[in-house]
Amino acid sequence: MEEVKKIIIELFTDIAKIHGHNKSFGEIYATIYLADKPLCIDDIVRELGISKGNVSMNLTKLEDMGFIKKVWIKGDRKNYYQCVEGFSSYRDIVEKKYKVISNACDNLEEIYRDSGEDEKEIISKKLEHIKHMKKVSKKVMELLKSMEG
Repeated sequence: MEEVKKIIIELFTDIAKIHGHNKSFGEIYATIYLADKPLCIDDIVRELGISKGNVSMNLTKLEDMGFIKKVWIKGDRKNYYQCVEGFSSYRDIVEKKYKVISNACDNLEEIYRDSGEDEKEIISKKLEHIKHMKKVSKKVMELLKSMEG
């Protein structure tokens, strides 16, 4: 089980880094994901050996992004966290990226139409690449929507 845990933590850490987050962001998310019960800040600090401030800051980011949520534990005043079920938070990220790519594509198409022949050749290559990114993003978005049920 430790090997599985290690692989999942590395996976979440690598994904976090790809998206511009720090290593702790991925480790914290993986720790909550792997837990069989909601965790409080102290549980995460103890598990990962990182500062309470770092944990708190990353929990706020994870919650704001919709990856985790606070849960209430009867008789305890601490905040506890668990992962949000489903893929809606991932879909939201992909949708935002799709909109950015789509806007850039629209802007480049407009510039392309108004350009001279020399510029059109250069813009055409870039536009083709961005259209491909748009198509892939749309497919990923549709896949995530279908996985939600």
